[in-house]
Amino acid sequence: MLCFLQLFGGAITTIMWKLIFDFLTEPLGLPIEWYWEYAILAVVGFIAYIIAYRCVGKLYHSGVINGRGIGSFLHWLIRLIFFAVIWAITYGVIVIGRIIISHWIIVVSTLMALSVLGILLYVVLKRKNHLKQARHKQEDKDM
Repeated sequence: MLCFLQLFGGAITTIMWKLIFDFLTEPLGLPIEWYWEYAILAVVGFIAYIIAYRCVGKLYHSGVINGRGIGSFLHWLIRLIFFAVIWAITYGVIVIGRIIISHWIIVVSTLMALSVLGILLYVVLKRKNHLKQARHKQEDKDM
């Protein structure tokens, strides 16, 4: 029995961490069509896997950790954290994109107004700076 646990104990804990990871990430969906959701979540999962793999590899190589159990735990923990962060960013981008698309007239009008205000502010500041320099030149001539 002990030999069985030694041979398959690492695989059992890896499966346990995977089940916990799947349980925690299962409800994380995206507000888009199912085929895009699966494709995007697959990419997000792959990116999280690569980041976790590299982080744990660096920890092993630097001597901070040793042993399969702690490495597996840290891998799944780092993977879960990065998956959640990347998922949240992706979800936010999709929601903001949908808002922009559904209210595109307001968005374009606002951007145009901000552009005009920016140009006016630039012209006013440039003119103010030019007048200030001219005043300093006049004062230098008067001295």
